[in-house]
Amino acid sequence: MITTKHTIVRSVVALLLVSATVGFCMLFPNAAENSASGMVLRLPGREEVPGHLGFERPVSKEEKKWLPEDTGILKMLYVPTALTASNEVEAAEAGISVSLILSGMDRRSLHRPEVCLRAQGWRIAGKETVTLSVAGEDLKVMDFTLLRKVNEKDGTIRNVRAHYVYWWIGAKRSTPSDFERILYTVLDNMFRNVNNRWGYPSVLVYADLKGRKTPAEIAVADAEARRRAFSFIQQNAPLFQKSLGAAEAE
Repeated sequence: MITTKHTIVRSVVALLLVSATVGFCMLFPNAAENSASGMVLRLPGREEVPGHLGFERPVSKEEKKWLPEDTGILKMLYVPTALTASNEVEAAEAGISVSLILSGMDRRSLHRPEVCLRAQGWRIAGKETVTLSVAGEDLKVMDFTLLRKVNEKDGTIRNVRAHYVYWWIGAKRSTPSDFERILYTVLDNMFRNVNNRWGYPSVLVYADLKGRKTPAEIAVADAEARRRAFSFIQQNAPLFQKSLGAAEAE
């Protein structure tokens, strides 16, 4: 008798859950065919960043493996003009590395940046939300302080430090928060019938640690790297973020 009652209760609960699911599906239709993007894949050209030359970087094998085929990717490295003849490592560490990733129809196109950064050997030593003034608007971004050890050809180990600045761009809003991106995705889909095709801009700038060993000297290197990253965003985010002035290519 007890078993029968439990079976009836489970059946009723299951029926209620199915009914609720059907009801929500009718109230909030699938937004998959109503996708919207707040970012375009556009970055400054080869000679459009003062004092730098820009070089388009290829999509890596890892990115091709991890991301769905309809994911949009544009990557540039802006190297100081005086160092364009330097070796690849020196040029990369002196430059400004910028990536734009735009999700496709599959929402799994984008994931938390910690996943890729740790896979590349970086350790995240600090996180800070920063508000920048861009095109007369307040833009909130996330700044990661990154650390990594590099094995040199002569067998020595070199400490490397960098700042990685990113944020998420949705159809009508942007946020530096991974949690908010997921929350907005659900709420926009349910209540606005919009499927955000999130954009994910990131800017990586290395801190120049040459001859700098004390905490005060490292702090200066950090400040310089942050300034370069923030300056690039303030000058160029309106090229790719629609809410800051970017327009779709004709």
